[in-house]
Amino acid sequence: MKDLELEYKDFTAINLLDGDNLTVTWDVGRRCNYDCTYCPPHRHDNFSPHADLETLKKTGQFIFDYATLMFPYKKNKRLNINFTGGEPTNNPNFLAFGEWLQQTYKEKYKDDFFMNLTITSNGAFGKKMADSVCENYGFMTISYHAEAHASLKKQVINNIYYLTEKGFPIKINVMFHAEYWDECKDLCMQFERDGIGYVPRMIGEHEDSKNSYAHRYTDEQLQWMKDYWADKNAALNKTTEETEAESGHNASAVKTEKNEEKKFARELGRPCCGSRTMETCGSDGCWTKSTFLDFAKFRNWQCSVNWFFLHIEQQTDTIWHHQTCQARFDGTRGPIGTISECDKIIDEFRNNLENKTMPIITCPLGPGKHCGCGMCTPKSIERDDLMKIMPQHIEDMSIFENTK
Repeated sequence: MKDLELEYKDFTAINLLDGDNLTVTWDVGRRCNYDCTYCPPHRHDNFSPHADLETLKKTGQFIFDYATLMFPYKKNKRLNINFTGGEPTNNPNFLAFGEWLQQTYKEKYKDDFFMNLTITSNGAFGKKMADSVCENYGFMTISYHAEAHASLKKQVINNIYYLTEKGFPIKINVMFHAEYWDECKDLCMQFERDGIGYVPRMIGEHEDSKNSYAHRYTDEQLQWMKDYWADKNAALNKTTEETEAESGHNASAVKTEKNEEKKFARELGRPCCGSRTMETCGSDGCWTKSTFLDFAKFRNWQCSVNWFFLHIEQQTDTIWHHQTCQARFDGTRGPIGTISECDKIIDEFRNNLENKTMPIITCPLGPGKHCGCGMCTPKSIERDDLMKIMPQHIEDMSIFENTK
């Protein structure tokens, strides 16, 4: 019998309804101009060397080669490269590299697939960077960190409104700091009023989050967040008439009672960090739309994360199927190869496709561990159920014919 997480589960499979592109999260370096108390040391510092332009170009070419192999078999032929860090805009080569990626794509690959460049940033950058982002990138996620210095927070807010006024698409992850709760709530109300997209995010969703009072929440704070996402999920499954008839949850509806008992965010569940819409299959076979899962423990589930994500850590010279789960085909966790020897990854991928032996990942997370960013990708308890879902995303299912 499979060793499955069964302590809380009312669904047996997950499908992804939108955003099923190949998303490459590219950590271009750990250097950051922030020092958040809840960010672990291996994710940021203020001294690591910046990757040079030629090194970045080599990594970029690997991504193009990888996508060129995948997309003949994938229905959604859309490559989304998301730059993260550290703070990616801190790299002095970032502007020139964005221009190189766009030029190379237009010269060689624009007829084969669509490419979109996006950035995850703390938003603390100057006007020159903001203008370059508008010219070379398609989207930006800005994380608002309430514990930052007031001058930095002012700069971030100014950049948010500057980009919005220029018509550039952005989304704001408002990091709900337990000790700055009202500030975060008020900012969400402001964005709601001004038509700026935002997502209220709990701190401490990842297992490696640094222990901090930032994400020790009261019961009332957790209940506010739970209600927010419950109403979002309910709205997805209602008719237009039903949605319009009910006002739903709003950013000002948090309770005011005090409760000193603190709890961690991952006890609550989490939304899809890319704001994608999923659907879950219950034991009765019925599918329900969702953007938030209150269960995210998928130990030994069958998963397709490798068809939707790729993660690159420039500073450590490593390539992974996914940043948080770190799943490999052999059932262990770790990198699938290195940037310096990335041709080996390409060769193995090509051989599996040609020999119709494309592996399927079995979730390697340990007991009690929560799935992170990749929770939205199609997965199921049984492989046969996953194989029923995948034709919605894969053109040629014969690549699994000889898979053991």
